[in-house]
Amino acid sequence: MPDASLPPVADIPAAPSYGDVQTLLRQFGTNELLQLAPGDNEQGLDEALLLDALRRASREADSYLATRYPVPLTPAENSGETVWPEPLASFVGDMARYHLTGGDAQESEAIARRYQEALDWLKAVAKGLADLPPPPDGGGGGEDDGEGPGDVSFVQSHRPVLWR
Repeated sequence: MPDASLPPVADIPAAPSYGDVQTLLRQFGTNELLQLAPGDNEQGLDEALLLDALRRASREADSYLATRYPVPLTPAENSGETVWPEPLASFVGDMARYHLTGGDAQESEAIARRYQEALDWLKAVAKGLADLPPPPDGGGGGEDDGEGPGDVSFVQSHRPVLWR
């Protein structure tokens, strides 16, 4: 039984994943995802398993990004579409794919190599040897002023435009 003298625990909203099921489908294709996360929806995919792998990979990426950026990142909008910085989104997809291996889905050398490449890039970002590039349109775009908590804002400095 919880101790009534303790203050209530804050309800912390779930952090966004740096991609979605459609992102994984574009990156790896239906056939590969069917091997990694078979399910019984209309596509035959276990979407909950795919989303869980994306959440875990996104939080793993945040553990490196947090040394230089406020995390979780908030996406930019470009023509009504959510935009995550590349190559972050692709690397998170590679990491999610790695997290989906085990059991019936076997880890291959290529999956392990791409996971390690993602970690190497994240370590370079954490050390300041690499940066998150700006969105494709080079700015924030849209109506958002980037002033809210966790929003993406773009700061001009001696370095390129940065995600915040």
